[in-house]
Amino acid sequence: MGTAPETLLDIRNLSVDFRTARGRVKALRDITFPVSKGRIMGIVGESGSGKSTVLWSILGLLAGNAEVMGGEILFQDDDMLRMGPTAMRATRGEDISVVFQDPMTSQIPVLNYARQMFDILYRRRNMTKAEKRKAAVEMMRKVGIPDPESRIDQYPHHFSGGMRQRAGIAMALLTGPKLLLADEPTTALDVTMEAQIINLLRELQSDLEATIVLVSHNLGLIAELCDDVVVMYAGEVVEVGTVHEIFHNAQHPYTRALLECDPARISDVSRKLPVIPGDIPDLTKPQQGCIFASRCQRRMPECRTVEPPKAMRASGGYANCHLLEGPLRDPDWPPPLDVLTVRSGESSVAEKREPDGTPLLEVEDLNVRFRTVGPVKAKMRGIEDPFVDAVLDVSIKVRPGETVGLVGESGSGKTTLGRTVLNLQHAEGGTVRFEGQEIRNMPEARFKPLRRDMAMMFQDPIGSLSPRKSVRALITEPLQVHGVKGVDLDAEAERLADMVRLPKPFLTRYPHELSGGQARRVGVARALALNPKLIIADEPTAGLDVSVQGEVLNLMADLQAEHGLGYLIITHNLPVVRHISDRIAIMYLGRIVEEGRASEIFSKPLHPYTQALVEGVPQPDPDKRLTHVAVKGEVPSLLNRPKGCDFATRCPYAQDRCRAEKPGHETRADGHSHACFFPLH
Repeated sequence: MGTAPETLLDIRNLSVDFRTARGRVKALRDITFPVSKGRIMGIVGESGSGKSTVLWSILGLLAGNAEVMGGEILFQDDDMLRMGPTAMRATRGEDISVVFQDPMTSQIPVLNYARQMFDILYRRRNMTKAEKRKAAVEMMRKVGIPDPESRIDQYPHHFSGGMRQRAGIAMALLTGPKLLLADEPTTALDVTMEAQIINLLRELQSDLEATIVLVSHNLGLIAELCDDVVVMYAGEVVEVGTVHEIFHNAQHPYTRALLECDPARISDVSRKLPVIPGDIPDLTKPQQGCIFASRCQRRMPECRTVEPPKAMRASGGYANCHLLEGPLRDPDWPPPLDVLTVRSGESSVAEKREPDGTPLLEVEDLNVRFRTVGPVKAKMRGIEDPFVDAVLDVSIKVRPGETVGLVGESGSGKTTLGRTVLNLQHAEGGTVRFEGQEIRNMPEARFKPLRRDMAMMFQDPIGSLSPRKSVRALITEPLQVHGVKGVDLDAEAERLADMVRLPKPFLTRYPHELSGGQARRVGVARALALNPKLIIADEPTAGLDVSVQGEVLNLMADLQAEHGLGYLIITHNLPVVRHISDRIAIMYLGRIVEEGRASEIFSKPLHPYTQALVEGVPQPDPDKRLTHVAVKGEVPSLLNRPKGCDFATRCPYAQDRCRAEKPGHETRADGHSHACFFPLH
């Protein structure tokens, strides 16, 4: 028999309260689990379950209104909760490092990345400035940032959301920590970069014998990367086990519900996604019995009043449930995982209107350019063309009642395209027509009336919300801006909150009091407030747990069926886009390289890049882990766009013609188009 793994981090009976105007929020209650050295521990659960609070407790980074009520956090036998400020500062960054969920708020906007990474290495007094810069550049290259030698001197606002997250991961890995805490580290990343980050974290674990604690909503990422899993719900640990135990033999009804809500597990795209009914309980109120009882489909009267027993596993894991131990034990529980234990609503989505033949939105040959240097510097340096094409010759249509998914790697120009359609970004050339009217670069005074019919869900859920306004004010702000008369704003706020499953007590909160998933729901409610005809949704489900993803997607499908809405969905999440989209457009380096019906994109991709995206999706099954990175190499720089096909530098099928000529778009009889000299089918 092998020896038991050494415990590097041991959390014992950790309880944390937050003092608020509504009373004490008991955010964590008796949290207990060990983290073994050299293993990756995943923490999964719905938004607001306390996952991130566990991480901040470890590092002593809890908010000022937090109070640790009891417990221990032992790191190498030292209790982090009783560590002095000097010892804590010496531990942070060196022995324990962290990747934050929101890179825009965790990175300093007025300092370039070189300065921020130098500051991380301030204890390395034996390293020269040149050596520190070299180490920083190499780490940025390792996480897939193109042109790191020049981009290290740029600022966070120069990077896309995904590249900011890559930079955050690079900064966290710079010191070679013994313990890496990662809070949703791949939320903003596309699947190809996600696969590279997964391999990077595996290499870190192997080369440095590092230990990782990973918080994520992405069950595929947890299955792909983790050795052990902790399932949390409403401030409690409900199940602990190895990754195979959790994904193949989940015991707790909540764990099973999470797994069954994952779009990646559901092959039938014709029906609504399953959701978990009800809401997370109000943690300001005393809790009795099983914390999940109010939402559990298998609950018994005793579940609401009697504390559930702990059913132990041979591996040392456990699950807290009456169905597993004690006098209420059910010999038929748990059933096979393909039996739904959560509410799936109607068996199919609401009957959808056939998309009208007349496009609601029509974009043709759109070109968006950004200046790289000012005119004076360009003249001094002899730069004849100081611009980069972020969007190049893009054509796309969205008809009423149609959902078009726009998929591509971070930095490919998807968000820029969406912002240009909404007149938030100047376009250099091409046409943008909405209901037949040309709107490209339209003056704001003329464009404002059209904004009632066009809405956007922004990528950054917290940064897009005013920190000075309550959730109630934020949700109803569009109604006030456009002067909607005869509406009860309070009633409307409650209706919209119900629509996105945001508990009514949250209406009095402010953005900084929300988790990432809760802030996302506020953004969805704002976008839906005016019942627009066209919604451009930039990562609408990023940061949301799988159950709420299903709720949002079902809601969007219902609204589309009822009102004939057109959606342009910008996302990295391929399982989501497969369920909601009629057509999918694949974007790479500012150009659309393939477009077709969603079913064909997934079953018969024509472009090698599309194939790599489809094959690179992490599956919620630890037995189906990716054995290789679907796409290797770095995304070419827009400053040095390849002469031929943009994907030729990374394509495993590239030939000499691909490197010399830029392929045009070819459309087949079924409407499936591609930009490839040698299509796969």
